[in-house]
Amino acid sequence: MTLLRPEKTAAKDSGGRHNQKMRTRQALVEAALSLVRAGRQPTIAEVAEAAFVSTATAYRYFPNPKSLWADVMAHNEGLPGLPSMEKIFEGAPAEPVAQLEFVIGQLADRQFREEALWRGLLLAALERWFAQRAEPDQEPVPVRGDTRVRMAARALAPLENRLPPPIYAKLVQAVTLVFGADAMVILRDSCGLDLDEAKDVMQWSARALVRAALADAAGV
Repeated sequence: MTLLRPEKTAAKDSGGRHNQKMRTRQALVEAALSLVRAGRQPTIAEVAEAAFVSTATAYRYFPNPKSLWADVMAHNEGLPGLPSMEKIFEGAPAEPVAQLEFVIGQLADRQFREEALWRGLLLAALERWFAQRAEPDQEPVPVRGDTRVRMAARALAPLENRLPPPIYAKLVQAVTLVFGADAMVILRDSCGLDLDEAKDVMQWSARALVRAALADAAGV
C-alpha cells in the first residue's frame, strides 16, 4: 500500500477545506439572492437558515449584511441570475456602437426579467452607503462593483485610438449612466416605460453619447 507523504496529505486537506469554504460561501450568496428575489432584505441569520448553515458559520464569512452585499456587488459575475460579462458579449457585433447597443439590450433583458433582484441589490447598496456614513471610523467596503464600467469600456474599446484619452474616459463614464439597474428604475418608475421602450431609450442615449464624443474629438 502506498502511503501519502505528510506534506502531500496536508496539501490535500488544505485544498479540501478551501473547496468547502467556497461551497459554503456560494450557498450563502445563493440563499441571499433567493430571499432578495422574494422581496426581502434578509439578515445574516435569515440567510444562514435559508442556506442550511449555522448562524455562527455564516457570521465568519459575512459579519454583517453590508459585507455580504459588498461581496455580491464586487464579485457578481457568474452568480445565479447575475450575468457574466462573457455571456453578455456572446454574439455581439464587432462595430463599437452596434456592440454597445447589443450589450445594453442583453443586460436590460436580464435585469427586467429579474427586476426584484436588481432593485434589492440597489437597496442594499444604498443601505450600505448610509451605514458607512454612520461609522466613519470603520474601514469602508465598496458600495458598488465596476462591472458596468468594464462592460462599457470593452464595448467602446475600438474607439479608444480614435478619441483623445480624456474624451474616451468621459465617454465610458457617461455611457454607464444610461444602462444598468439604476437606469432601469428611472425609466420604469419616472418615465413609466416598458422593457422595449426602456431599451430603446438606453440605446438611443448611448448612440447620442458616442456621436457627441466623436464631434468633440473632431472639434465640431
